[in-house]
Amino acid sequence: MTARLITIPFSHYCEKARWALERCGIAYEEDGHLPLFHYIANTFAGASRTVPVVIDGGTRITDSTEIVAWADRQRPGTLLPVDPDTRIEALALEDELDNQLGPATRRWAYFHLLPRKDLDHLLTRGVPRWQKLALKLTRPVAVGLVKRGLKIDAAGVERSRAKIEEAFGLLGELLADGRRYLVGDRFSVADLTLASLASPILLPREHPFGLPKLEDFAPDARAQIAAWRATAAGKHALR
Repeated sequence: MTARLITIPFSHYCEKARWALERCGIAYEEDGHLPLFHYIANTFAGASRTVPVVIDGGTRITDSTEIVAWADRQRPGTLLPVDPDTRIEALALEDELDNQLGPATRRWAYFHLLPRKDLDHLLTRGVPRWQKLALKLTRPVAVGLVKRGLKIDAAGVERSRAKIEEAFGLLGELLADGRRYLVGDRFSVADLTLASLASPILLPREHPFGLPKLEDFAPDARAQIAAWRATAAGKHALR
């Protein structure tokens, strides 16, 4: 059976879930929606307001962290280390990145991209045509709601920049011993979470959804992205 994955396609948390399913060999069909419009799909699926959501027969999994855990149960050891101590370390790092890095990178990227109406084609990729048309009519209201809901303003984006700097600094200390992976001796949920949640500020060319190009950003933002890419954490995420 093919699972159904309800997403906001450009969401980095949805990319985390998408990547986890693929890594664990789980076939899925993506059901993508714009922010706010995704409430409709979630309601009919009997889920809460957040995405991603996986529907697999009678099983419903919400939240990217729970989706990773569920995916790993289908192929144990693929993302969650088998060794108990290493697993605890990986899950703790996943939780920290989910709660600190993820919201910060989202706010920083949205602050720079939401004013760019010419980039709406990136936001509407993979969503129903009627939602693309609706965005054209409701864009000022929708953008306003997103900005207020996520506190996207100059003060908020500066706090987010500082959080990213702090997170990358701590990750850099972890990577300073030359380790190939964040935890243990193989790719795990920790590496997946960093790479997916850092993608809005690193803009990896290999990203399957298709992110904005570096030149889409203003000079000061481009310089900041270049600086983050050059850090140990940035290099690790890109690799």
